[in-house]
Amino acid sequence: MNISQESFLTPDEILADVIEETEDFEYRISTKGWYLSQMQQCLEELSFDSFLLTIKDDFEFPSENYSLALPANAFNVRDIFVYNGAIGDPTDSQRVYWKRAASRKNTNEFIAPNKSTHTEDPFFSPLSQTTEAEQLWAAIDNGVITFSDQCATYSYVHIRYNGTLTPIGETPFVPQFFRQAVKLFVSLQFYRKMRKRHPRVYRTLFNDVHQELYAPLIGVWDTAVKRAHSLDTKSIDDMREYLSKMNY
Repeated sequence: MNISQESFLTPDEILADVIEETEDFEYRISTKGWYLSQMQQCLEELSFDSFLLTIKDDFEFPSENYSLALPANAFNVRDIFVYNGAIGDPTDSQRVYWKRAASRKNTNEFIAPNKSTHTEDPFFSPLSQTTEAEQLWAAIDNGVITFSDQCATYSYVHIRYNGTLTPIGETPFVPQFFRQAVKLFVSLQFYRKMRKRHPRVYRTLFNDVHQELYAPLIGVWDTAVKRAHSLDTKSIDDMREYLSKMNY
């Protein structure tokens, strides 16, 4: 995500517009904490739909059990590397590949559908002449990354993953291109709640805002996600240039 920190809006800037929409002046119907919670939930949903935020983290290799828990706000692992040197300052690095359906407990032998030791399997034959102990692989299960024995010959782990824009419990700051989506989302949740109390008054408001927010292709939500995907034009343009130079 290549955007300036100056491009983020404070919660109060969003709330100023939302309160005008809902007419909940002085927070007589819902508390300010409730509004902030809805903003937080909106940013989580936009993060899941757009994969906007890519985080790069370094960790010491978990030599005791070969298992590393993902950070709380991580939801999609993009790449894994192991390296030596100093943390964040590698002298050499190697990419770690995902092994399908592999699992292990601590540093014990692992279980996987296809292993080099499955010589008697009538359907799968070993795919490699080298054993898994000599290969760099990792498996991901329930938010925990488990590494192969060979990975333990390195000191550090570098993980690239998608995360939510605002971790749970922190003050939600909103990127400018998500402003309209967040405003409508929070207003929609307000009308959803009020629709149960006063259906005749708020049902129409709820339906109108829902249509404006979620209309396919032209809705504010889809527009926000498209804008997030159109960022980093430099990398996209360079990739097109690289591909145009190849000899097919």
